[in-house]
Amino acid sequence: MKSALKIGNIMILLIAFLLLFSFSASAVSKDELKIATWEDISTFDPGWMTSGERELTIMSSLYNGLVKYKEGSWDIVPDLAESWEMGTDGKSVVFHLRKGVQFHKDFGEMTAEDVKFSFERIIDPEAKAAEKGTWKLLEKVEVIDKYTVKLILKEKMANLFTSALPMNSGYIVSKKAVEKIGQEKFGKDPVGTGPYQLDSWKPKTHVKLAAFDSYWGKAPAIKKITFLPIVEDSTCETALRTGEINIGRAAMINVASFKKNKKFSVYSNPALKTYWLGMTVNKPPFDKLELRQAFRYAVNVDNIVEAAFYGTAKRANTILPPGLPDYWTDAPVYKQDIDKAKSLMKAAGKADGFKVNLYVPANDAERIMAEVIKADAAKAGIEVIIEVKEIGAFNEAANKGETDAYIQFYTSTIDPYYIMQYFAGESWNPSQWRNAEYTELMKKGASEVDSKKRNQIYVDAQKVTDKDAWAIWLTHGTMVWIAQKNVDIGDIYPNGRLAPWTMSLK
Repeated sequence: MKSALKIGNIMILLIAFLLLFSFSASAVSKDELKIATWEDISTFDPGWMTSGERELTIMSSLYNGLVKYKEGSWDIVPDLAESWEMGTDGKSVVFHLRKGVQFHKDFGEMTAEDVKFSFERIIDPEAKAAEKGTWKLLEKVEVIDKYTVKLILKEKMANLFTSALPMNSGYIVSKKAVEKIGQEKFGKDPVGTGPYQLDSWKPKTHVKLAAFDSYWGKAPAIKKITFLPIVEDSTCETALRTGEINIGRAAMINVASFKKNKKFSVYSNPALKTYWLGMTVNKPPFDKLELRQAFRYAVNVDNIVEAAFYGTAKRANTILPPGLPDYWTDAPVYKQDIDKAKSLMKAAGKADGFKVNLYVPANDAERIMAEVIKADAAKAGIEVIIEVKEIGAFNEAANKGETDAYIQFYTSTIDPYYIMQYFAGESWNPSQWRNAEYTELMKKGASEVDSKKRNQIYVDAQKVTDKDAWAIWLTHGTMVWIAQKNVDIGDIYPNGRLAPWTMSLK
């Protein structure tokens, strides 16, 4: 009898322990979130960032700028600056900073000296900052007092509040931290003022963030976030179904099945992306305009987009997405014309065809596109050799112009300068394309504040890219996020970027 009682007591204690453990595990899970990304981050230094929107979800969690896009919109609202005044000539801005804002890792209060340092390190002639082109109209930054700073411009800067200040190029870093550990190490061990700070980074494995206890704004509900670089859509789908991640994506063909599954919520946004088939123009075969034009007529863009996006996206006809004020509404719509492609090839001395090495990042959509392109091009006698690369290796190789052609995408903002400046050959130009007229138009667009004149400048620039035929515009895509049903995904920006500090678990 006593033995039975002992066993009963042990069982009660065991059940109580399991219930306590279960409760504890549940409590911990409400503070943790795992999000799948397409790739690993290349650097945590905002001025040297190269992968655009894919890294911004992480970067915007670590840093603040003087101003920001209001979560879920393109409205500009105060961030580290409480207020500002534009100079009467439009070539200076005075910002009044928040007091008491702390940097991560005990690097002290953010002041005007940090603002000056953050911007001037990018425009330093000796620096190789990826964002140097964004700030080419910045002359210098003056510190008026501890909490007041003045940006002095060479000319009026039309994109100052639309794509320079609210994006990564406008994030404020700790001067003390960079000077103490050096720029290279800072790119791996960042110090910002954002709602999260870096907990750990294991390249190609994870980025772990922890809520910053001394954050000046509203404390995020999620205390720990892990970003996992998952290249394959199929792997991401499996991780969602097994509960290994809370937020991820799926191949477009499988999105419908997730919509039907009551365990998940699906969020879809018209993307401000531009996918294109780029050609490297400084070496054969695409150093000849006729062969670039031939390639453009050889492919069927409508079929490419249908195959990769399963009816969820429309074809693109120019670099900018429709709906933006500077969109070229009369852009030509190139249809597949094999006879015309062959005629252009003959004129270029390649009547018997030619070979094209095509680099593709290891994403499902791009790989599907590549296979359709290969089949289309073969009809015109063009042999396409596809080489799939891990995203980091792809970006490095493509940006060096190692391949004949590549498939790439870039996510824009509401300001056309944000994406179009990169093709002026200053810091990022995978097609190795140079055009003096285009570069001059970019300079004019950067300083033109009259909306009608600026619109015409960017339309003219799109016409230049069309004439030189270095790119075949494919689609502006669609952005889909899939979340476990217990996740409140928070605010999503119009281009599909997440704001993790607005998320919570139900």
